[in-house]
Amino acid sequence: MVMNGYDPQTNGGQYLEDLATAYWVSDALFTALEMDLFQTIDDFGIRGASLLELAPKLGANESALERYLALLNSLGLVGCYQNVYYNQLITKEYLLIASPLYQGDSLLWRKNLTDDWNTLKASLTAGGRVNFLPADISEDELNLRRAKYIKAMDNVAKLKARDCTTFFTELSGDILDVGTGSGAMALAFLEAFPGTRATLLDIVQMLPQTQKLVDATAYADRVNYHPANILEPQWGLAKKYRLIILSNIIHAYAESENEQVLKTAASHLSDDGIILIHDFFNEHDPVKAHLTDINMFLNTYNGKVFSGAWVIAELKKNDLLTSSLIPLATDTALIFAARSQMALDTIYFK
Repeated sequence: MVMNGYDPQTNGGQYLEDLATAYWVSDALFTALEMDLFQTIDDFGIRGASLLELAPKLGANESALERYLALLNSLGLVGCYQNVYYNQLITKEYLLIASPLYQGDSLLWRKNLTDDWNTLKASLTAGGRVNFLPADISEDELNLRRAKYIKAMDNVAKLKARDCTTFFTELSGDILDVGTGSGAMALAFLEAFPGTRATLLDIVQMLPQTQKLVDATAYADRVNYHPANILEPQWGLAKKYRLIILSNIIHAYAESENEQVLKTAASHLSDDGIILIHDFFNEHDPVKAHLTDINMFLNTYNGKVFSGAWVIAELKKNDLLTSSLIPLATDTALIFAARSQMALDTIYFK
């Protein structure tokens, strides 16, 4: 692993210093989002905003804000020309709420994980998760938490979903999105391929949150909702599907649970269909994969990150042919599976 250009084998001290202070950077980003700093700059329009204009809008001390803006400038998030501050391109694309690729909900959800990560030592001693939601948490609080979670995951999914659609040159028929969350993955395919319809499958408590997001798109009339627990051996579905999506599902569960999920998914695959598995895998971006693995250790009952080799072996147990592990340009990768080589050959391997 190399961070900030330092090789741990030759720049060990600086490498360790960067590891130890990594939270300084994330806290700087979280604070800007919580203050609506980027949005406030954008509100001043193309001309940008001076320190004297920003300080009262943000409720900040001028001198302190000037030092903070200098940090954000060095991080490439804001620019400054003749004492006027403006948003950089990355900020406009990902940190302004009107942007289609807005990531603010996702980034602030990561801040919510701090309390869990602070239990790492205790969890290592206990052999599992020790930080749980209060036993008396109300359904209203749970629904609020689900809404925040699904918006956060929607941000992330939108970044990856369009990459996944580019492996298909054509697609028609029925799509099943397993553990759909926000529905972003299925929606990307509905946008790319007008001849498709999607069934979004998730637990009954999550689907109302899903529908709120889907109803705000142009594709609501091509979507069906199906409540089911994917850990059950039967999902209550009567048809076969041309495309079955399992995006960020595998890492949420342990071996035996994933064996059942993959078996059930395979049973709903049409003869000419494709299973698309999108997830973190140990072979691709190992640092992020292992960080995600520990995040699952701290936040779930038995979730973990698997190797692509393990997933491929399980798919083959269900008489499916598979692709190799296909890395995306980001921290996740894909595996495709099908009943026949002819179906698998319809995937455009870049």
